[in-house]
Parts: sequence; C-alpha cells; structure tokens
Amino acid sequence: MDENKNKVLRFRDVTLYTVSAMLFMDQIALAASLGSTSLFWWAYVLILLFVPMAMMTSELGTTFPNNGGVYHWVRTAFGFKWGARVSWMYWVNNALWMPSVYILFAGMLSAFYFPELGLWAKISIGISLALLTAAFNAVALRIGKWLPNIGAILKLIAVLALGIGGIGYGLREGFANPFTLEAILPSSGHEIAALGIMVYGIMGTELACCSAGEMLNPKRDIPRAVLVSGVIIAVFNVFGTLGVLAAVPQDKTDVTQIFAGSLFNMYGHDGLGGLFANLIGCFVLFTLFTNMVTWSMGTNRAAVEAAKGGEFPALFGVVHPKYQTPIGSALLASLVSVALLVVYGLVADSADELFWTLLSIFAMIFMMPYVLMCLAFIKLRLTDDRPRPFRLPLGNRAACLWAAIVGLHVLAGIVLFVVTPGEPMDWGYAGKILIGVALALLVGEGVIRVGKQRKQRMQVAAGLV
Repeated sequence: MDENKNKVLRFRDVTLYTVSAMLFMDQIALAASLGSTSLFWWAYVLILLFVPMAMMTSELGTTFPNNGGVYHWVRTAFGFKWGARVSWMYWVNNALWMPSVYILFAGMLSAFYFPELGLWAKISIGISLALLTAAFNAVALRIGKWLPNIGAILKLIAVLALGIGGIGYGLREGFANPFTLEAILPSSGHEIAALGIMVYGIMGTELACCSAGEMLNPKRDIPRAVLVSGVIIAVFNVFGTLGVLAAVPQDKTDVTQIFAGSLFNMYGHDGLGGLFANLIGCFVLFTLFTNMVTWSMGTNRAAVEAAKGGEFPALFGVVHPKYQTPIGSALLASLVSVALLVVYGLVADSADELFWTLLSIFAMIFMMPYVLMCLAFIKLRLTDDRPRPFRLPLGNRAACLWAAIVGLHVLAGIVLFVVTPGEPMDWGYAGKILIGVALALLVGEGVIRVGKQRKQRMQVAAGLV
C-alpha cells in the first residue's frame, strides 16, 4: 500500500486542527466563571507554561515524527510500560471528557432554544452525539479533516462576537465585573486553586502530532503550525473571556448557560440582535461537537499505535480497511461515554453538577500525560543525540529546567482540582473525584496487562521468544 496516499494534512490543516483542539469554548466559559482573576491566570499560564509547552511539542514532534505523539515520545524515553500507561490516560481522558462536553452542549442548547429541556432529554442528546463522534472518526481523513477546519473558523467568529459584543456592552451599560488590579490579582484560596482549571486550558499543543504520519511535511509544518495557532489561541482565549466577563456578573456564570446569558445581554433577545445571538449560539454548539471530534481523532490514533505495538488489546487497533482510520478505539470511547452519561444521569441533580463532576475526573487524568511528556523531553534532550529540526532555543540545562517548571505546574494543577489552599479538605467532593480517577487508572492497568499478554503471544508466534 502506498503510504503517501494517507498523507493529506497540510500546514493549513495542522494549524486549524490545533486551533480547533485548543481553543476550548468550554474553557472560556470556565475561565469566565472564575471572575476577573482569570485574566491574571491567562497571562501567567500563557507566558510561563504555554510558550515552553509549544516549543517542546515542536522539538519532539519534528525529531520523532511518528503517529502517536506523546505516546511515542514517552515510550521512546521510558519504555513499554510507561508508553502504554500514557496512551491509556490519553485515550481514557477523551472518553471521560466526552460526556461532560456533550452535557454542556445539551445545557447550552436548552439555554438558547429549549428552556424546558429535562435532564434525561439532555442525556439522550449527549448519547446521540457520542455515537456520532465515533462515526466521524471512521471517515477518510481527507474528508474528516474539514470538520475541525470549519469548527476552528466558526470558533474564531464566535469568540470575536463574544469579545466585541461584551466590550461594547460594558462601554454602554457598565462592566458586569470589576477590572481593577485588586480584582484581577488572586487573593483567596479558591482564586489560587483556579490555577488548575487554567493549566488544563492550555494543554493540547501536541495533539496534531498524533497524526504526524499523515502530514505531508511534519518537520516543516509542526513548528510553524504550533507558532501560528498558539498566537491565535492565546489572543482569542483572553479576548473571549474578557467579553463574557464584561457582560455577565461572576455570580451568574452557570457554565452551562453562560454563553446564552452573555450573547443575549450583548445583542438582545429580539430583532436582528436576537437573531445574531442565536446564530452565534449555533456556532458555539457546533464547535463543541467539532472540538470533541478533533480530540477523538488524535487520542484514538494514539490508541491504535499502542494496539499495533501489542500494548493494548487488539480491539483498540481495529481500523477502517480502506481509510486506516480508528474504528475500534473510537467506538469504545463513545460506548464508555454513553455508559457514563447513563450512570451519572441516575445520580446527578443537575446538568451543571454532572458537568463539574466529570470535568474534574477527566481533567486530572488529562493532565497526567503532560507531566510524563515533560520528563520525556528532559530525558530525550539529555540522552538522544539525533538531529533536531527544531530545538527549544536554550541550552540543555535551561531547556530542561523550563520543562521541569512546566511539569511541576501541571502536577500542581492536578492537585488543585481537589485541594483548595488554606481550606480544609472537602472529602465528600474530593472522594468522588479521587475514586473516579483511581478506577480509571486501575482499569487501564488491566487493559495494559491484557495487551502485554497479547504481545507475548505475538512474539511467540513470530518465533522471537
């Protein structure tokens, strides 16, 4: 089979793919729900963490341009077991994130268009979208790539509408939140704990590298795409957050309804303004779906690579016979999401509670591979002397120190999802989150064990042992 026929991703595609993956509409909602301190945290994480993360991605992605991304880098640095673990965490966080995104989708759909929508109706919408996500993973990448591309463009339009409309509203009616230095600087334990949410919001520069084998020129395009998309993502995240904060008071920022409240405050409910607000609402909803599909395309490809290496059960490695797109891993992720939606639908009191519970479990697992990615960068920079088309522009010691600082911040971000500085531990809340995380990791160990046994059988059959 001609491998080049699957190389369909150009610089434009990689850039828009990264924007689609990393410009989270839900992250803008989360940041705005934190109030004015989110502006401080945006500046902090973008300068101190996002810049080196992007450069580490560019270095690793061009030096090791294989499908699998962070899985491939960690495996190269630390071997089979850790490569398998990071691949599991990468894949399962997507399966856990999917229900939270789609319950957010259903909550926003209700806020914009169907105010009487009940919890189980929202659950049903989430289930339908989860199955549709698996279907989009199966289509040829030359077709499937257009969903993230279109989603990225609509995201930029939606964020512009939020930013321009919000600032205009603030100038006309007065700003809904204070933007004084005192209000922006974090002071309470809850405001410091918000670092966890903000660190979570800047992860993902490496996602496109999961499809490096399908890029026409990964060594050239990865650094360029990361740079261009990084600037776009940084500017639009801050601009969108500022617009929402200008129009909606912090005490009214229910995450599932924040965009509807913002847009209707900015443009009104009726006439052309109301029509425009509803149109932008459609864009926001569509981009939530495309964001999920974008991440699924990346994480499911990482799972396929792990299955090919004998580290995951064979089902994860099932691909479309013609397009070589992930089918088994995509369907499994969607089925896990469906099960979680049903289970949490039975125990959650509201969509907002469901969103936050799932988000916390997902986010903690989501950030774990980035700690390992930072460690892999340090080890590979110090021990692997192969040519690097792009290098983080510092000497080895300074580059490794910066990577270590990023890794420590990611680790702190994980802890801050269950710990609030200066306040006693809320074990009722933290217990649910920690149990969910522990179960996900334990299941992963079982999956990896099955994969290891399969690998041993493959080696015996091939006469290697």
